[in-house]
Amino acid sequence: MTSYTVYMDQLPGLLELWAREFQVHVPVEVEEGIYDFVPWRKDEEIAWEYDVAYNTLKRFFLPPRETLLRFDPAACTAEVVCEAPKQLLFGVHPYDVKAANQLDTLMRKDVPDNNFISRKKNTVIFALEPAAVARNAFWASVDAHKIDNGYDLYWTRISSASFHVEVATRRGKELLLAGGPLDLATDADKEAARHAHQRIIKESLRDGLKYPWRETADILSRAWDSTLWQHRARHCFSCGTCNLVCPTCYCFDMKEELDNTLTKGERYREWDGCMMDSFSRVAGDHNFRPHTRERFRHRYYRKGKYIYDKIGQLGCVGCGRCVSGCTSGIADPKAVFNELWEADRHDS
Repeated sequence: MTSYTVYMDQLPGLLELWAREFQVHVPVEVEEGIYDFVPWRKDEEIAWEYDVAYNTLKRFFLPPRETLLRFDPAACTAEVVCEAPKQLLFGVHPYDVKAANQLDTLMRKDVPDNNFISRKKNTVIFALEPAAVARNAFWASVDAHKIDNGYDLYWTRISSASFHVEVATRRGKELLLAGGPLDLATDADKEAARHAHQRIIKESLRDGLKYPWRETADILSRAWDSTLWQHRARHCFSCGTCNLVCPTCYCFDMKEELDNTLTKGERYREWDGCMMDSFSRVAGDHNFRPHTRERFRHRYYRKGKYIYDKIGQLGCVGCGRCVSGCTSGIADPKAVFNELWEADRHDS
């Protein structure tokens, strides 16, 4: 795989070139110690050493609210809406690439989601080797540091003034060389990139699952009646924060609205979450998961078993966003799965 050395002083020119064709988003420090992806500006200082972006990147492929259809009741006409802007995400950590890949796989199964697929297709992703591990992250222990697709370039900062950039796609190479020829990476630069990768993996593995992640589905197959569900769920506010910040949650509600004239309207979808009481409420005010314990259990079965049974992956990439966002301190997949593993080991 071809790789290049890119120097820090070459980046402004490249970013300007890319911004002519794409909506470019980069990680910045929005508050002290808090990072997010925002539209790139010339005077913006990119947070190369950010630990995690607090906002999930799924919003670039599955917006919080998205119009799908515009209709005219009087004329009995409807127009399908599929907006897919050309966007470039620069600085995406591997676990978020893996989450986007997982969503892409799921959104293509059964009935393909054309809106999601179109947005994903029009998105360029430049991955970035993490330089820091977030306090609640455990991505290496669930193999979310391993990616071999779903990105166009892989950037590793190897000094204060340079990056090692590995090419993954033809599109990535064309964009990288858009400003002119670049130096091929030297053996020393490649070794520096390998060292940076090994260092951050070692740091991430200091805390994580205590068992091989592939055993999670099997553990859950025996945990349906565990007392853990009630013990943790009694502190839950059913706020849905864990759903909203999760990069692999994709449930949505579908709604229709007429405009103020009552002559035209639209059908749209907006994010929903299985932890909220309203999620499982249906006609007649029936609720097929009326208790918090049932909703809490469902969330972890989805993360650890249902997705695994479907595509062979955990529905959790260990980013730690749900842990940081939970006001009651119970939404920690690592802690839940480790506790279930300990109980399962004791029972057997």
